Amino acid sequence: MVTKQKSVMEALVEEIEERLASKGVAFKHTTPSGNPTTNYMHGPGGIFGVSGLERDIISTRVQPQGLIGQLPSMGTVTMNPLYGYLTGYQANTGTVADGVCDDPETAGPAKSCIQTAQFGRYSFLTKEIEANRVGQQTDRGEFLDLRIMNDPLLQPQGGLLQQNIAGSPDLRREVLHAFVEVGVAFQNQLIPQLYVGNPANNSAGGGFKEFPGLDILIGTNKVDAITGVNCPSLDSDIKAFNYGLVDDVGVAGSDIVEVVTYLYRFLKHNATRMNFNPVTWVITMRSELFYELTAVWPCSYLTYRCTFRAAGAAQERLNVDAKDAIDLRDTMRQENWLLIDGAQVPVVLDDGINEESDADNANIAAGEFASDIYFIPLTVRGGRAVTFMQYLDYQQGAMQGIADGRALADFW
Repeated sequence: MVTKQKSVMEALVEEIEERLASKGVAFKHTTPSGNPTTNYMHGPGGIFGVSGLERDIISTRVQPQGLIGQLPSMGTVTMNPLYGYLTGYQANTGTVADGVCDDPETAGPAKSCIQTAQFGRYSFLTKEIEANRVGQQTDRGEFLDLRIMNDPLLQPQGGLLQQNIAGSPDLRREVLHAFVEVGVAFQNQLIPQLYVGNPANNSAGGGFKEFPGLDILIGTNKVDAITGVNCPSLDSDIKAFNYGLVDDVGVAGSDIVEVVTYLYRFLKHNATRMNFNPVTWVITMRSELFYELTAVWPCSYLTYRCTFRAAGAAQERLNVDAKDAIDLRDTMRQENWLLIDGAQVPVVLDDGINEESDADNANIAAGEFASDIYFIPLTVRGGRAVTFMQYLDYQQGAMQGIADGRALADFW
């Protein structure tokens, strides 16, 4: 039986829904500031507290998209996990045997490297809500049956503001919408953190912590988490395009098709020789880069190193069917993949990847932009997840501890 794995945001939504649906007794845990919000859905001054409003409400929030929405998430309570790697074998020692009774060389011993992972700590408060302000109505002309057409946080399946929670129409539920605002805040923060997260940015008091993002995990200069010894076998393959243009051709090292193709070949070679196959690969990049890349990819792919070597080659001409090139471009854009060595490699469009402009780097001309391309292994050996998110599982002790702390007078 295959169990569908949830993303971090889906897990958050399910937890909120479970809490809202429960009939348990609530407890106050924070002293109010005395400055409740004025941003309510309905009632005097509410954003929809006007008479005669049409029923359908349209959200214009442009939701960020990215790899984090496709990664499985798993709960854990292990704060300092250690991951072991067998990084190879050292050279043989001793001398080659001369006589039949002489000792031969001693086989080289195995090498290892231990890595660890660090948790981040991200938190947001809901706005402070005045209890007797909730449920107010401006006048009889204010309609309370409003419905939102498109969820501003998640897809229709599982969205907090959809009619999947029993009760009155969701836009009347002030507390529920406060949780939606928290979800939006988490979404906006975590999508770029997947790449740029860096524990060096942690606050001194520990209230805010960043987990190591992919810019650190996919990197070089790896060291053993315990001994500090260098582990070059764990270094990633980083290829610098040196701020070249995607439509540059004929300049060594600046053909984007060549660079990406050899990067993929290297990864496939290692995956095969290390017995990781079958591997599920995805390429992540910004949508702007993908569209520029697919504009030049078909023609470059169809003509790369396609030259004549016979005598009189200077008079020969290579013909490319423009329709074939356009069809390839359009198909890659519609289905989100790049054709590399005959393989359709999936592309995930990710808003979380940092994009530089001429204001950030002198190598970038005005009107140009630069960003990275990542190859990410999602699973190896036919389904074992190797790129995933983890969160603190509050069900494994924390929630019980909270319940114990709220014991009544008859505890003993």
